[in-house]
Amino acid sequence: MRVRVCARTAAAVAAVLVAVTASAGGSNAEAELIRLREEIAQLAGDGRCNNVVHCRAIPIGKRDCGGPDEYVVFSSLTGKKELLEAKAFEYTFLQEEILRDRSGVGSCEIVLEPALACIQQHCRAVQ
Repeated sequence: MRVRVCARTAAAVAAVLVAVTASAGGSNAEAELIRLREEIAQLAGDGRCNNVVHCRAIPIGKRDCGGPDEYVVFSSLTGKKELLEAKAFEYTFLQEEILRDRSGVGSCEIVLEPALACIQQHCRAVQ
């Protein structure tokens, strides 16, 4: 069962990547990036947790010098992990395309994976 879900997810991601790559020009790509970020936030859910073991962080995006642009915090209780991973991959791919077109003009700060905590029954990134 899990193999089928992963295969379907991979096929869906591949189809979307072809479409995104074809339309990755200028402001269309930027608008798509914003739409994907909103979709990722929606898939992450409200982060409800009973304990920190329910809290997860998924890297999204790409910095010019490497590493993720940010981490999205979600809960294993309310977040949709497989869909989040697929959308995170799609978002990162598109952001890499945009960065390639800009020739390395973005930030080069390293973003570390956050420590997580379950605070007032919601997953939070803490530093």
